[in-house]
Amino acid sequence: MLLLEHHGLTDPGKVRKNNEDSLLVGEGSDETLFVVADGIGGFEAGEVASSIAVDVLKDVGPSESLEDAIREANRRILAAARGDERFHGMGTTVVAMRFGGTGEEPITQISHVGDSRAYLLRGEELKPVTEDHSLVAELVRSGDLTRDQASEHPQKNLITRALGAEEEVDVDTVVLPVEPGDRLLLCSDGLSDMVPEPMMLMILTSNPENPEGAARALVSAALEAGGADNVTVVVVDVREEDPPVEELHRGGTEEFRAILPDETRPETPRGGVPRGKKHASARAKRRDLGRPGRTIVALVRAVAVVLVLAALLTPFYLWGSSRYFLGFDEGEVAVYRGLPYAPWGLELSEEVRRTGLEEADVEERFRDDVEGHRLYSSEEQVEEVVRGLEAG
Repeated sequence: MLLLEHHGLTDPGKVRKNNEDSLLVGEGSDETLFVVADGIGGFEAGEVASSIAVDVLKDVGPSESLEDAIREANRRILAAARGDERFHGMGTTVVAMRFGGTGEEPITQISHVGDSRAYLLRGEELKPVTEDHSLVAELVRSGDLTRDQASEHPQKNLITRALGAEEEVDVDTVVLPVEPGDRLLLCSDGLSDMVPEPMMLMILTSNPENPEGAARALVSAALEAGGADNVTVVVVDVREEDPPVEELHRGGTEEFRAILPDETRPETPRGGVPRGKKHASARAKRRDLGRPGRTIVALVRAVAVVLVLAALLTPFYLWGSSRYFLGFDEGEVAVYRGLPYAPWGLELSEEVRRTGLEEADVEERFRDDVEGHRLYSSEEQVEEVVRGLEAG
């Protein structure tokens, strides 16, 4: 018999004016289900998208498909965006984790879309369970960037997959065995962008018996590092023995006692091949090739990377072409349409107009939104911001 102790926490951060993250910590039909969703779209649109995702997943029962529920959330987000111009182009990432299996073989299933992450702490080792759906993650997987280089890459937040971006969405799923003593972490990129993994490991191992303390310490670390984005964390501990009865429910906390279902086993990933084995085999084969063979492989690999990136970026670029943002150019505030990135020198935005507003006249409290190129989902929204800047 296993016990899940957990705590979830979210904070708007030090820069954003509203919190577009949403989370689910055991309040749904499946009390072993935990979710983090990071909304995209600016103003209240991202908050609406992440809330829709959590509301859909809240109704998922232990025997129902988690992947199907995430796809249903995608459809509802698209429908809501079509029905209200204010929500046009909104989207969200999602990472969802639930527990099942049998008493002899307990497991966790983790499904995700986007760059919100899941980590497993076992002993003194912290391992990422999910792989970001982002431009730099694709470059890491292709071998063109290391994980350390990716963490500092200027396009690290350019995601290639999200709910609300397309009619159909691919959901990645991994199923892992769990054991007493495991600690699992779900988080938005407001944590992973601000706190390096070695510091996450230190914080998680410094609070071994207290998921609430670990969650609060992680959020505090993100805020102390600058708090540039909304930050959301969920920490779940897998334990074997029952705690004292008086500790099961304490007023005002997020703790709850959840026994793993005996006969509920989440669906396995399509194909049934554990992630990474196929790639390891391919690398072993490449080491056996001679120099001409390596040259051909390098050329094929380069072409493949370009084609894969083009396929990944096309839907995101189409989505991004309806975004707007502000920026400083030669001391003046300008309005741009598109995305504030230029991978390989390819500009993904165009200037719409100059506002005539001098950089020196922009109040300090608004500068982060302009310098950080906060995205807005319509021209009306960005023009409303410009009017606010002009009014001071």
